[in-house]
Amino acid sequence: MSVVTDGAGNIFIGEFSGHRVRKVTPDGIIRTVAGTGQAGYSGDGGPATKAQLNFHEGIALGRDGSLYIADRENHRVRKVAADGTITTVAGTGQAGYDSDGQPAVRAKLNMPLAVAVDEDGNLYIADLANQRVRKVTPDGIIHTVAGNGLGGYDSDGGPAHETKLYQPNALALDAAGNLYISDRGNHRVRMVARAGAEMPLKPYEADLYGKAVAPHTVQRGQEFDLGAYVESRLGGADGAKVTVVLTLADGLVDATGTSGRRLSRTFPGTSLVPYSGIRAPGPTSYSLNGVFRVTAPRTTPPGTYVSTLEIQYAGELNLKDNVFTLPVAVVVPSLVQDETALEIRQETVPEVAAGQGAKFNVILNSPTGQPVNPGVIAQRFTAPTGFVFTGQPSYGYYDTVHGVITGNLVHRIEDDGRTLIVTDNPHVNTTTSDTGPLVYTIGVRALPGAHPGTVADGSASVGKHVPVQLSAKVTGPVGDETPLRYAQESVPELEPGGSTTFNIEIRSLDNQPVNPGTFPQRFTAPTGFAFDPGASYGYYYVKPAVTGNLSTRVEDGGKTLVVESNPHLNTGTTDTTALLYTLSLRALPDAGPGTYDDGRISVGRLAPTPITARVK
Repeated sequence: MSVVTDGAGNIFIGEFSGHRVRKVTPDGIIRTVAGTGQAGYSGDGGPATKAQLNFHEGIALGRDGSLYIADRENHRVRKVAADGTITTVAGTGQAGYDSDGQPAVRAKLNMPLAVAVDEDGNLYIADLANQRVRKVTPDGIIHTVAGNGLGGYDSDGGPAHETKLYQPNALALDAAGNLYISDRGNHRVRMVARAGAEMPLKPYEADLYGKAVAPHTVQRGQEFDLGAYVESRLGGADGAKVTVVLTLADGLVDATGTSGRRLSRTFPGTSLVPYSGIRAPGPTSYSLNGVFRVTAPRTTPPGTYVSTLEIQYAGELNLKDNVFTLPVAVVVPSLVQDETALEIRQETVPEVAAGQGAKFNVILNSPTGQPVNPGVIAQRFTAPTGFVFTGQPSYGYYDTVHGVITGNLVHRIEDDGRTLIVTDNPHVNTTTSDTGPLVYTIGVRALPGAHPGTVADGSASVGKHVPVQLSAKVTGPVGDETPLRYAQESVPELEPGGSTTFNIEIRSLDNQPVNPGTFPQRFTAPTGFAFDPGASYGYYYVKPAVTGNLSTRVEDGGKTLVVESNPHLNTGTTDTTALLYTLSLRALPDAGPGTYDDGRISVGRLAPTPITARVK
């Protein structure tokens, strides 16, 4: 919900889930000024009260009394004029990003979350998923005033359009024209000085970006890939003008036999276009291969070698985010067949209420990068007092050149859950598919009578390795679910018979700790839709993210999905801010076109929350 006031004492209220904007006059009377209450998009050019909004977020007022609405799920900014007419002033309705310097109504936005208007009539938009703040000048042209499109953080003090933002979600202006940005993912408030006076940037002829490819660790004598795949945010970039330049660190060489440390590649005869899901005619490409085959010779000493990669267009660096440093650790491939060479530590401490379950990670790594291959050995884990082991323990190698490699551990549970015996081989760095660290993920449950507090008398005894202490925390008595708030994060849109996933975001009022315990949460599909079995959860505001699968069942032929889980929030360091459920939905083959908002989320004593889906 967002609220603004005008000089006459009127209060404007943005109802996120109600799909309306309401106005309360000084005499206390409330009325709707925009939206029908049904999620969707319609009504431009007509009365705002007959137009559909779609999970809108921020609102703002202009000097002339115009109301601006960040229509999030429509990927637009809407304007309600003083006479009550609604129009789109920015965004095409298609999520994405394309260049600045064009009419804002032809530019793509991606989940606009906030708007602000300065004294000169400039409109500012927090373009959340594009990691930018955009400005629409009074002549209707859109520009970027902050953010380079890459999520992250780098230093202050430079041009705002060259810095990184991470999910900008709120904006404010002061009397001097300074723009303040809530940089949510960076946990900062940033300021752009005199944003209204900032001169628009000259549009780029091409807007390229790279997806870096670099292994974390390689063995001496091993070949590997190093570089980036080049993609474009704009159409028609000339491949002949694109050059990828890789400057190798001393100690690395080109595996194809090219001499010298500076490798380059161009792409004549190809036009680089953004991926749209539709194959464009002619010699076009969605991605240019700027990845080189490199090797660390057997004479290379162990250590970290940092190479540099540049993406150029017509001889110039195309955007400041197209310089990459690519560090690679070269290790000596001398095999150690002894688990005592491993470094073992508990990465996360499970924090749960009595009777509840959680998972924690144990890290096994070779700190020098040496290969370690002890063979199949017994690994004995003892649970802290008040806890027992549960479920199937798993392993994962998350830094390999082949991606994430995971599996289940061979195990048995003894002593009524107090002891977990893993019989497996904790090998690391022996091939490209087991690059360390190795992560064990283990489930535990606090016993119903466990007393609140931290217990540190558990242990991990891996073969001949010195035992490592394991800790766990009982957070206190089980609470209730009433402080939780469930909201649909995105609206799925499907052809009949199609399927997709969508997210439900769960937060708590005022970020208070909530630990309701495991209980059923019922999700009812909208008309024409049905749920598929299986769902997952994730706490993505913690690093590393905590994810897993939910216990579910479907009823009524998929019309109802029942989730049996504990949606705990803010009880410790591994469940902060928000919890995301990812659910699978399909449109029935005979579903008719239209938007259906009669789905429901029914959770304990909470008021039902609507679920909306659209059939194309």
